[in-house]
Amino acid sequence: MADKTDDQNSQAGKSAAAGCKQEATASTRRDAIRIGVGAVFAPVLSQESASAQSGTAAGPREAAPFQGIRIIERSKTLAGRLAGQLFADQGAEVFVERWGVSGPNDLDNDYFDRGKIVLPLGSLADTSSADIIIVDGEKSISRAPHQIVIRVTAAVPGDEAYGHLPADCSEDLLNALVGFYTDMSITGAMLGRPVIYSPLPLCSVYAGVNGAVAAAAALVDRERTGRGREIIASRLAGGLSAIGALALTSKGLPEHLSPIVIGGLPEGMTPEQFRTMTNEARANPARQLYLEQRFAPLSAPYRALDGRFILPMAGPNRRLTERCLRALGLWEEALAAGMVDANAYDPANFKDARRNLADSLALGFSFTSMLADRLAPIFASRTAAEWERSLNASGVPATVILSWEDWQRNAHARESRIFTSVHGVDGTQIGRPSWVASAQPYPDLQAARRADCLPTRSVPPPKDTGTKPSRLPLAGYTLVDFSNVVAGPSAGRMFVELGATVYSVVPMAPNHSPTIVVMWSGELAAGKRSIIVNAGTAGGAEVIRKLVAKADFVLGNMLDDQMTRLRIDPLTLAQFNPSAIGIQLAALRGERRGERHNDMGYDPAQQGTTGVMVRFGPEGAPTFHGIASCVDYLCGYLAVWAGLVALVARERRKDGRGDWAETSLATAATLTQILLQQTREPASARGADATGMNAGERVYQLSDGWIFAQAPRDISAELVSKTVAAALAVLKARGINAVPVQTVRQLADRHRDKPSRTVRFERTESDGWTTECFAPTWLVFDGVIPSRPPAASRIGADGPAVLADLGYGRDDIERFVSSGVIGRTEWSKV
Repeated sequence: MADKTDDQNSQAGKSAAAGCKQEATASTRRDAIRIGVGAVFAPVLSQESASAQSGTAAGPREAAPFQGIRIIERSKTLAGRLAGQLFADQGAEVFVERWGVSGPNDLDNDYFDRGKIVLPLGSLADTSSADIIIVDGEKSISRAPHQIVIRVTAAVPGDEAYGHLPADCSEDLLNALVGFYTDMSITGAMLGRPVIYSPLPLCSVYAGVNGAVAAAAALVDRERTGRGREIIASRLAGGLSAIGALALTSKGLPEHLSPIVIGGLPEGMTPEQFRTMTNEARANPARQLYLEQRFAPLSAPYRALDGRFILPMAGPNRRLTERCLRALGLWEEALAAGMVDANAYDPANFKDARRNLADSLALGFSFTSMLADRLAPIFASRTAAEWERSLNASGVPATVILSWEDWQRNAHARESRIFTSVHGVDGTQIGRPSWVASAQPYPDLQAARRADCLPTRSVPPPKDTGTKPSRLPLAGYTLVDFSNVVAGPSAGRMFVELGATVYSVVPMAPNHSPTIVVMWSGELAAGKRSIIVNAGTAGGAEVIRKLVAKADFVLGNMLDDQMTRLRIDPLTLAQFNPSAIGIQLAALRGERRGERHNDMGYDPAQQGTTGVMVRFGPEGAPTFHGIASCVDYLCGYLAVWAGLVALVARERRKDGRGDWAETSLATAATLTQILLQQTREPASARGADATGMNAGERVYQLSDGWIFAQAPRDISAELVSKTVAAALAVLKARGINAVPVQTVRQLADRHRDKPSRTVRFERTESDGWTTECFAPTWLVFDGVIPSRPPAASRIGADGPAVLADLGYGRDDIERFVSSGVIGRTEWSKV
């Protein structure tokens, strides 16, 4: 219910809107083409023309996906403004209040307000005409039954542990709590840097995308029921959604599928030798690079002939490892040195785990050192650009490591519209992070425009259909998930969290490490139904066709030719399931086709391409900002957003026609740097010894740990002898916001037995496989705190049940399994 002040403001707003109806309508007509809002249909394109623009097969361009959806954005947070912008980029009518506000955020306003309609302060008191309302915190607001409200909060309301944090609290406080200052540095602790500050607003970026996803899913459900929902977009929970794999625990997997314990003292090295090596690496960036190459020789930067760095990304993938070593003339040499190439999924080969090139994650230090010693002079023999072209032509992902400034000027980034010009704004901005074929070619992005008041809306609100809403908005929809590693599977998992039925199709002979395919699925495949399919057989192709025929969505993180071989490409999909929406995650794509449209890639490679590695490494040693967190999960959630943009458009058209939705790792990596488009972070927030944005608001080392404090000046000398608990108590008494800096493991352990409404680390079990992960509190509908989805199945365990769902009888199922069309659980031979 609204409080008295809101009711009074609502009446005043209605009067003002009525008084400016004629002017606003004329303004809307004048600016329809300019701002991409209110146009009914763009000129019809031929399929060939649309494909040239988007890189996909597309029919005539429809109206903008969210045309006619009105959003009133009353949020001042990055998360709320980003959620509104995602809708505006897809054609929604988004109103904000800004007049009279000026200052250091003006450059950010140019970005966050693009495509929106800016009204004078006080114009949005009446929210009755909105489909979606975006607000901060727990302020009471009137919500009609058909309306959707996105509340941006720090913690989920009512959280006894973190509820004291205001909705707009410092990003740095949340990053410290979630583990972004500890877990994002892969070698930091080993090199004596257990805490490294990061200026990336990851909690808010994730919360903004998650809030938009939840609202789009609620719009889908509103088409069925006529009813809206209230959504909590917690920034702290957004951070949790970005770092789940690093908190995962797993027990009960067979030995050959369990992760090899990596770390500790390398074989053949004394403690003193290892200590000397790490001390040298801490003091000398060249030695740090030398050390990191020896831990991951096929996924580390090397200095090329021109002084630039080339980053190959071949491991841990069996096929790419062989391609890379063959391209560099080292494959036979590696085998002669005692390494082997053996199926890591066969328990008989476990004895060779520490020398198996098929799983380079598990290679022993003597072998990784040998490879690094051979690779370094080879890469030094040609320029970085030459190696990038050569390796990619050989089917090996590789990238020249760029700075953020290099990436902003990059020809492919501009051509593909990862960066784009915005009419009415100087310079360039980050472009749309997701796109759908039916909306191609998208209209050019436009600067915000001003209006004097909120115009009266003539579109009637949807009526209650009498259909009872499901607890989760995508109940009844089906997705078939062909993806692997992290980005794609995390998208599939989020569809589960939204209520969809998800089938996970796993190949008979995976190329990635068992750690990725099996263990990580404990978090990424929760709630999915798992089947192993040999797609190269006639029977396997038939099973895939039947699965896809019943799908609303088909998901893959593959190149175009791989999707064609599986017969899930746009043209084939349109033939035997014309209502399905294909979702494709790529490496370097943008809204338009660019020169690197078909390049392969991984999360770490795109950190190299987009400037993230240069930002976080010391000069001369570009360094990853985490693995499977900074980019992968965000790409997955942007894929969900893209799929839901297409689904909302399909359900509103009511014609049952499918679509093709896309995003990429490069757009996700670029979006994480959202606040650095116009201004560079200070030296204190950059590099391997980063502490904070200024002298007072920073990380502080204490006698037994670290904290982050928003102090007015550097208070290191006052705190150095105190414990974390004592320092936090002192700072609280002084009115200074401060939190402990912790790892995600510490956060999870704290809430294993004492869950809060935001942080819930829960245990599930399936057939003796027990996993622990965070519950998806990043998707809270109508105040209901979600539990984890059902436990992930052992890989392939649902195969017979899935075949039965498809209409196969017992004899068919036995024949498929015995002939190798369908794999047994965990690829067992018996």
